Amino acid sequence: MHHEKGRTEMKKRFAVSTVLMSTALVLGTTTAWAETYTSTGNSTANITFTISEAPIVVDPTDPKPGNEYKPGKEDNPVFGNKGPLTLDYASNFNFGSQDPKGGQTTFESLDQNPFVQVTDRRSEKNTWNLSVKLGAFKNIDSSKKTLTNATLTIEEGTVQTLDGLVNSPEVAPVNKSVTLTAGDANGAKTILTSVADTVSTWQVYWEPAKDALTNSKIKLDVPVHAQVQGTHTATLEWTLTDAVN
Repeated sequence: MHHEKGRTEMKKRFAVSTVLMSTALVLGTTTAWAETYTSTGNSTANITFTISEAPIVVDPTDPKPGNEYKPGKEDNPVFGNKGPLTLDYASNFNFGSQDPKGGQTTFESLDQNPFVQVTDRRSEKNTWNLSVKLGAFKNIDSSKKTLTNATLTIEEGTVQTLDGLVNSPEVAPVNKSVTLTAGDANGAKTILTSVADTVSTWQVYWEPAKDALTNSKIKLDVPVHAQVQGTHTATLEWTLTDAVN
């Protein structure tokens, strides 16, 4: 009996020890954790753009970056303006030699690639306006004013930027048609208006109809009584203005 009682007590102690060990193992697995740390700092990336050269005037028929337009003999020279907002180029308008017979009063331009170009490289997101005014016609031989009441109509053209740039209609400048009266001192008309974020090179391209010999988007109207002999020239005055919002 004494031996039996001893075995029973040993079994109880062994059972208790087993339970305690099991509890210790369970507690060990649930109370262990890994502590995390966060450490931050800042650095910079820098670049400087200097506006020292005039923008490239780009070929309107293929306006890829760097695809320079080479003015022809009758074209206007490139302006070469420098700065963050520049008027880069505006075409001459040529109407050729006409014989004033049959009462014709409207003459279409002979230009195949007329265009105007503006480049906006400003850091401020301001708008800008491009206006144009037509001076009085003068006979180049006598310097006398001629072509009284003549008007020049420039229809809407295609507003375009350099190929490869991502643009949406919301940021493109808005072009509209204008009719200019020769010699009108107050006759300047706004032909191109920007929105507030148009950093890019922009053109208005008056592309003629395919295979057409004349350009119907640019027309000169001269009353019959003003069609006098001689070569007559007028200056188109283009003005680009930074409009601060």
